[in-house]
Amino acid sequence: MFRSRTVAVSAALLAALACGCSQTNAQAPQGTRTTPRPPAVAQERGTRHSFDLRLVAEGFNRPTWAGVAPGDRALWVMEQPGRILRVAGGRRTVALDLRGSVKTGSEQGMLGLAFHPDYARNRRLYLHFSDRRGDTRVVELRANRAGTRIRPRPVRRLLAVDQPEENHNGGALAFGPDGRLYLGLGDGGGAFDPRRAAQDPDRLLGKLLAADVSRRSPRWEVVLLGLRNPWRFAFDPALGEVWIADVGQDSVEEVNRVLLEEDEPPKNLGWSVYEGTQRVRGERRRGPGELVWPVAQYGHDAGCSITGGHVYAGVRVRRLARRYVFGDFCTGTIWTLRGTPGGRATDMRAERAKVPQLTHIGADAAGELLFVSAAGGIYRAVPAGG
Repeated sequence: MFRSRTVAVSAALLAALACGCSQTNAQAPQGTRTTPRPPAVAQERGTRHSFDLRLVAEGFNRPTWAGVAPGDRALWVMEQPGRILRVAGGRRTVALDLRGSVKTGSEQGMLGLAFHPDYARNRRLYLHFSDRRGDTRVVELRANRAGTRIRPRPVRRLLAVDQPEENHNGGALAFGPDGRLYLGLGDGGGAFDPRRAAQDPDRLLGKLLAADVSRRSPRWEVVLLGLRNPWRFAFDPALGEVWIADVGQDSVEEVNRVLLEEDEPPKNLGWSVYEGTQRVRGERRRGPGELVWPVAQYGHDAGCSITGGHVYAGVRVRRLARRYVFGDFCTGTIWTLRGTPGGRATDMRAERAKVPQLTHIGADAAGELLFVSAAGGIYRAVPAGG
C-alpha cells in the first residue's frame, strides 16, 4: 500500500501507508540480456468530472478497507490497528477487536478482508494481518448467527509467511470468479528487492497467490510473480481478468491487467527487472513466466504510491460505466481509464474529485464506489452535480 520508497513518511500518513489473451506480451529466455520492447501504455489525457464525493461516515482509526458482506447491506470498515466495525442505520458496533494480536506501524496491521461468497449462510470470512512479530498471517474466522459480530478465535490458520522488513506486505484478499481466495504479497521490503524474492518461483513473496478454501487443507498456488507491493487488486468477472496496482520504487506507479488462465503457467509482471516499462539498471535476469507489461502508469511527478481500484459495475454514475477507477495515496488523485478489447487500456483521465490518503476503493451493496481515506473518512461516488 502505502509509500513505495524506503524513505519514511510521517505517522500522520500511516507511517508509509500507504488480461485479455490477445494482450501484447513479450517473453525473453531467462538470463538473456535482450530487452523486449514494451507496448504503449495509457497516459493521462486531461481531467474529467465524472462524479462527486459524498461523506458516508468518518472518525475511523486509519481505515484500510470498507465494503459489504453478502446478504448484509450494512457497511463494514477495517481499521489498520486491528478492529473491524459494522455500520448500520447510523449506528456503529465493533464486530472484531484484535488490537492485542496485531502489530501496527509502517505498512503492518490489518491489511485485507474478504467475506465468503456464501457468507449469508456459512458466516465465514478471511483476514490478512501482521501478527505481533510483524509476519503475515491469513486466517479463517466465523461470525455469530446474526452475522453482526466476529468470533476472535480462528476457525483455521491458512497461511504464515515470515516478513524480513516492515514494508511491502501487500494487502488485499478477494475471492476470484473461480471461487478461490486470492492474496497479494509484496517482495518483503528493502530497495530494489534485495532478496530477489519477486522473481523466485519457490518463494511466496512478490506474488499473487490463490487457494481453494473449500478444501480441508488449502494449498496456496502462485498465480502471478514479479510484484513489488500490490496495494489492491480487483477482479472483473465479466471478462475473467484481474486488475492489479503495483507500487513503484523511485519512478513509476503501474496498473496491470491480466487474464486469469488456470491451465497456463504463472505470468510474470517483471519486478525487479522492470519498474513499469523501464528496465532497472543492473538487473539482467528474471524468473520464469510470460512477461506481462502494465497497461497504464504514471510518474512521481503525479503521485508516489498507487492504490488499486475497481472496474465500475454500478448504475448511478453513467460516465464511469465499465471504467477502471484507481488513485494515489500521497496526492489523493483519482484516475479512470477504459479497457480495450485487445487487453490494453486507453483514455486515462484524472478526476476532479480527490481523496487524501487514499487506502482503498471498494463498492457497496449496489455496486457504487466507496473511497477510504486513512484520515478516517469513507466516501461514496455520486453523479457529478447531483
